[in-house]
Amino acid sequence: MDPTIFYNLQHGPYWDWRVALDLFFGGAGVGAFVFAVALFELWGHKYRRIPQTAAFLAPVLVAAGLGLLMLKLGRPHYIWRTFTNVAPTAPLWWGGIFQTLFIAGAAWYAWMWRDTEPHPTRRKLGLWLLPLAVIVGAYHGMLLAVITSRPLWNTGPTVVAALLGFLTTGIAAVLLVHLIRMKVAGRLDDDAHVSEFLTDLVPVRNVLVAALLAQLGTFFLWWVSLRFGRLMDQVALEAANAAYGPMFWYLGIGVGLILPLALGAYAVWKGERENPRLQVSTVLVTSALILVGGLFFRLAVVLGGQANPVYVTLP
Repeated sequence: MDPTIFYNLQHGPYWDWRVALDLFFGGAGVGAFVFAVALFELWGHKYRRIPQTAAFLAPVLVAAGLGLLMLKLGRPHYIWRTFTNVAPTAPLWWGGIFQTLFIAGAAWYAWMWRDTEPHPTRRKLGLWLLPLAVIVGAYHGMLLAVITSRPLWNTGPTVVAALLGFLTTGIAAVLLVHLIRMKVAGRLDDDAHVSEFLTDLVPVRNVLVAALLAQLGTFFLWWVSLRFGRLMDQVALEAANAAYGPMFWYLGIGVGLILPLALGAYAVWKGERENPRLQVSTVLVTSALILVGGLFFRLAVVLGGQANPVYVTLP
């Protein structure tokens, strides 16, 4: 008998772009759901159509992310086995359970938002689903961080940056889609409606700016913890920078964080309150930039964390 052993090795990173998109869509969906519940809970009937948009987006985005993850893992039609093959020590098992439950609950919540009139049962359902949304968001933030063999992922600031990213991309996705809804419905042509919409948007924009600044500070702490950490941390950072540095710094940080903040500051300086059309354009463009940057940030982190380190032999 020939004792030859064959190994089937996968070329390239194991966690590919589908995992990055799962983190992006899943995180944005959770952020949209939390945004919907928080708006209605904190400001009552002042907001109706924006929470409706957020409620419809949440299950769609999370389901899209879960579908991509299933495609990556293979045999997506076997997802029902997640509920029969119990594996409490596996993060992916917990993610499959909680995401499926959240998608079902969020879809029910979205169905109850088909009418913007106050509904006591809808409010209770949103509050009941809120802890589940937090668990799903934490799962997306910790999916990579629990892998101790990848120093780029296995840090506290990575989790915090991911959670803040869910908030920013969730709000940005809701604002972008809602402006499209307003355009299709013709409400953007009504100056009185636009003015009321922009006035109501002030607290939302303040929260978004604070989250962007906090995320920028978290990235700095993350870089410091790796740059001045253990040798393996420094090697992982250098490898990620060499392979995906431009994607992370120029697209993830530059386009997704710095440029939206700069455009918002410029619009305020130019007197956007006296020019509602400028303010609408600013919200539209900055929301799109945050989504583009958030996508490339996750892609750079997922792929960069698997970059092969380059070792230099000293003479």
